[in-house]
Amino acid sequence: MTERQPTTAQPRDVDREMRALDRVRRRVAAIGFFVITIHGVIGLIVVGHIVDGQGRHGDAIGLVVMSGVVALIQYAGCRFILGARLWSPVWIALSLVPTAYGLWLVL
Repeated sequence: MTERQPTTAQPRDVDREMRALDRVRRRVAAIGFFVITIHGVIGLIVVGHIVDGQGRHGDAIGLVVMSGVVALIQYAGCRFILGARLWSPVWIALSLVPTAYGLWLVL
């Protein structure tokens, strides 16, 4: 019979694995939050466009401005979930792109 040689397994670095798992968990949560809230942003813009077609221009602008508020809440929520700094001018501007398009649509 042959004897099995003991294998020397590398010790697991549990701390590193837990940090990596936490990073993945945060990213998945942020993506889920983004996907859910982007529907609200786009929905408000679409409803604003429909309301504008009915001759209620002031209401349409109000709905599009509300989409901007939701977009900023979405931005802050995603940054908070990711554990990143809240102040990032590039990402703030990027989060307001759908609202800018919506304003262009109703004006």
